[in-house]
Parts: sequence; C-alpha cells; structure tokens
Amino acid sequence: NTLTEVATCERLIPLYTSNFEKYKNDAVWLKRAVSRLNSKECTENSLYPKMVEAYVHAAPSSDAYVFYAGILLDNKQDTKAIEYFDKAIGLETDPYKKANYYYKMALIMKSKGNPSRSRELAYKALKERPSMGSAYLLISNLYAASANSCGTDEFSKRMVYVDAADKARKAKAVDPGITDTANRYISSYMANAPSTKLVFTEGKVSGTSYTVGCWIGETTQIP
Repeated sequence: NTLTEVATCERLIPLYTSNFEKYKNDAVWLKRAVSRLNSKECTENSLYPKMVEAYVHAAPSSDAYVFYAGILLDNKQDTKAIEYFDKAIGLETDPYKKANYYYKMALIMKSKGNPSRSRELAYKALKERPSMGSAYLLISNLYAASANSCGTDEFSKRMVYVDAADKARKAKAVDPGITDTANRYISSYMANAPSTKLVFTEGKVSGTSYTVGCWIGETTQIP
C-alpha cells in the first residue's frame, strides 16, 4: 500500500530494471509490475514493452498476446503485431474475439499496402462472425481504392466501383446497424459507376455479368 502511494515512474523504473533479470520468468511478479507501470502511466519508457513481452511469454493467453500486439502497434511494429495476433487466434476459442483479431490484422495489411492479404483476413473474420458488416465495408474500401490500378480504361476502372458498392450492400445486409454508413459508401461508389452513355458506347449491355480484373477477380453486373 505504501509503494502504491509513493510510487512514481522515477522510482518504479529503476526498481523494476534492477530486478527484471531475476524475475523475468515469474508471471506473478511480471503481472504486478506491468499493472503498476500501466496504472502509473509509465508506459512510455522502453522497459514497459520489454516487461509486457516477458509477461506474455511467462503466462501466454490470447488476451495477453492481443494486449502486447496493441503495444507493438503503438510503436509502429506492425509485422511483429501481426505475429502476436496470430498467436492469439491460435489460443482463442471465442469466434467473436477471433473475428476481431482477424479484422485488426486486415486493417494492418491495408495500411501496409497489401489489399489482397487484407481482403483474405477480412474474409477470415467473416467466417468466424458472418454478421461483421465492418469487414465487408473494409473490402468495399479496398476495391474502391484499387479502381485506377485494377482498370485499363475508363469503363473497367468505373466497374471496380460497382463491385465496391456490391460489398457495401452486403455489409448492410448482414449488419443493419451500419446501414447509414453503408449507404454513404454505396452512394459515393455508384456516383463513379459507368453512365448509361458509357455502357452504350462500350457496346455493353446493362444487367449482364462483368469480371473485374487485377487482384480483385470478381464478377459483378453492369449497371
């Protein structure tokens, strides 16, 4: 109790640094130390992630792995964060939590410029939780962001937006709670869809199937 009252980062960091090697495999000591550093907001010091990693290895659990993955993300260590999300998924039995972990990994891969891998992870999240509309919205956004790179001319580029709108419709179909957001996506994407004039001049027929190329490789319908 006395330590709790007088403890400051200036006192705790040297104390835990000097004792770390002795207790780095002691899950109880590590948990208490990490909790105290966290409660005292001493998380900016380099000792904190070091102690959290030691605790994760001393007492592995999905929650511990995710907690550490969050710290790694804060430190811009995305690749290592994904490693620990993977570890969490391996231990987790709750499909709802697993879906959230896959979704977070999908967001990381999106930020790293890997839309194909991001989509793969989003679909894994949906497999665990089919009603996860946010995962469909993520895929929708990935498609729209790839319009210029996945099209070779105006028509093919605009058809990417049609496919993106399809995914936004799927999002609100499985999760009515995000209908307003999904509708904004749909409205924005369909504003970029091929016009009736463009469909005609390209010799296409409205309502017929069209396969979007590139990494997307999906079939949608010409509007």
